[in-house]
Amino acid sequence: MSARRKILLYGLQSQKKISQITAESLLRKNSFVLNEKNRNCLFPHNKSESLKHWTTKAIIFKILRERKRNVGTEVEVGNGIADVFDEDNKIAYEIESEISKRKVREKTRNMSEANDIFFINLKKVPDEISAAKKYLERIVV
Repeated sequence: MSARRKILLYGLQSQKKISQITAESLLRKNSFVLNEKNRNCLFPHNKSESLKHWTTKAIIFKILRERKRNVGTEVEVGNGIADVFDEDNKIAYEIESEISKRKVREKTRNMSEANDIFFINLKKVPDEISAAKKYLERIVV
């Protein structure tokens, strides 16, 4: 099922204040859905998102904002949804607890409009917040 179809069926927190017409127009124009209503905001994926996933997403968001980037979370990019999206460089960050070749291929294909996709292995991110930030600062470009 396409990301657009899933969003129409189940909704997406980051697009809650964006009309479907606007979302589809942004997707056609930019290949991603990000505007003044959801840019530089931190959104959860769903209520089952783990605390470590949420914290890692928040840290990546903070690092990018500290670097003066325009950022989105849970952003529709092409036919996928990026955990974190650097709008200025069109780079998607995917936070995964289980990374497989199949998942990397699928997400790379679905978000081919992104200039790059960085896969963050949640198992390698330290549990302690300041250590996690230092670790992620080395990965985030």
